[in-house]
Amino acid sequence: MSSEKPVLMAVVAHPDDAELRCFGTLCRYRDSGYKCHVIIMCSGENGISLNDRVVMNETHMLKQERLQETIKAFEGSNINVEILDADDAYTQFSRDLIIKIEKKLRINRPKIVITHYVDSYGVDHQDHHYVGMATINSATRMDCVEKILLCEPLMTLRSGFIPNYYVDITKYFDSKVQALAKHKSQKGRFYLEREYHQIKTDYYAINVGYLRAQEHRKYEAFQLLFAVR
Repeated sequence: MSSEKPVLMAVVAHPDDAELRCFGTLCRYRDSGYKCHVIIMCSGENGISLNDRVVMNETHMLKQERLQETIKAFEGSNINVEILDADDAYTQFSRDLIIKIEKKLRINRPKIVITHYVDSYGVDHQDHHYVGMATINSATRMDCVEKILLCEPLMTLRSGFIPNYYVDITKYFDSKVQALAKHKSQKGRFYLEREYHQIKTDYYAINVGYLRAQEHRKYEAFQLLFAVR
C-alpha cells in the first residue's frame, strides 16, 4: 500500500484567485493529510488597482510584482505554488492551454481538482472561463481524479453559479484574510476586504443550516462537477 499523500491541485488564472476562492479549503485538506498544489496560469500584470489607475495613471505592472504577493500569501502554509507565467487577459481555450494543464495533472496525479466555474454568460473574467474549461477538459481524462470542484465566481448569481458543496473554513478564516492582505497592488478592490468575505460566509452558513449561522461558521462554496468514491 502506497504511503504517498493524496494530492489536491487547484488550477487558477491569476495571483489572488486561489486566496479568494479556496484558500481555506486548501488549508483544510492540507491538515487532513493532502499534499496541496496551486497552479497559476497568468502573472496578473494587467490587474492594476483602481487607486493606481487614477492616481498614478498606470495600466499595467511588472509581472513579478503580483507573483511575489501570492508567494507571500502562501508563505509558511506548506502549500506549493507554481506560476506558468502566461500573458494576463489573453488566455484562450486552445490545445496549448490544455497541454500545459494536462502536463501538470499528469505530474501531480491529484485526487481532487479545483478550478474556475465556467461562466457561459460572460460575466466573469475571460481568463477564469478559459482556464476552467481547459482544466475540466484535462481532468476529465485523468483516471486518478476522483472529484472536480468549481470555484465561485465574483458575480455569483449573474453568472448562474449554484453552489452545492460547502467547506467549513472557520478555523482558517483569519488566515485567509491575512493572505488576501498581501495583495497590496490590488488595494481598493472590495472583494479583498474582510467585510466582504464576512458577509459572504454568513450567507453561506445560512444556506448550510441556520444553527451553523448562529455559531458563526465560515464556508467556501463550490459547484461539485464530478465525484467518485
